[in-house]
Amino acid sequence: MKHRLKACTALAWGNARIVATDKRGRAILTLGYLLGMWLLYYLWQALYAGNDRHAGMSFATALLHVVTAQTLFAILQAFGDWRLAREIRSGEVATALTQPVSLPLRHAALSLGRVLAQAAYFLPAFGVFLLWAGLRLTPSSWLLAIASIMLSFVLLFCIDFVVGLAGFIATDLWGITASKDVVVQFLGGALIPLAFLPAGVQAALYWLPFAHFFNTPVAYLTGQSSDITPLLIQAVWAVLFVLAAHMASRIIQRKLVIFGA
Repeated sequence: MKHRLKACTALAWGNARIVATDKRGRAILTLGYLLGMWLLYYLWQALYAGNDRHAGMSFATALLHVVTAQTLFAILQAFGDWRLAREIRSGEVATALTQPVSLPLRHAALSLGRVLAQAAYFLPAFGVFLLWAGLRLTPSSWLLAIASIMLSFVLLFCIDFVVGLAGFIATDLWGITASKDVVVQFLGGALIPLAFLPAGVQAALYWLPFAHFFNTPVAYLTGQSSDITPLLIQAVWAVLFVLAAHMASRIIQRKLVIFGA
């Protein structure tokens, strides 16, 4: 267990350094992120033109929700599905399967490293945009917010990992991955606040995992919620997702042994 922890720490730190030291790519992503935030500002300003409130939310509240959710998506998007699919296609996964660290744990460490590096350059840009837009975060509890963000990472990683495993049986993952990203953002409350959806849909998403991708951590970060119940539901789904990802990995590895690949 101790050796696995050291190995995972080394993998996470190594991948974080690789991502963080790509200065040109980091600059392009940061500028693209800021451009996207400014476009969101003017889009929501146009939506609220002539009307102070929509779905019980003011312009400032709705904008803060969306830009915070989009920032979380930018940080937590670790591209684990593409990385695993690339390893499968190149045959590198065969070497990975012989390592003492399991395939899911190895990719979780690599994804965590990328997330930490992305946070290092997206968060300052997020702070700049908040100052420019006259917005600020007023979390009801930093403890709940941080715990919820960590659980969101677990949920999103598990989805990416399972989608990546589809590379064993599919030749092209672009359509699957693109559809996954749209569903995660829309039903997770990253594209529009879930308050804009019908009440019945909101209630269903609350008990399903979707609302806990982004809506739950954003609600804690922006002070919209201080109730611990959503966090507990999110934790239950995180455990179920981890078990599902582990089971999917074992099934796929059995097939690899059966077919001798």
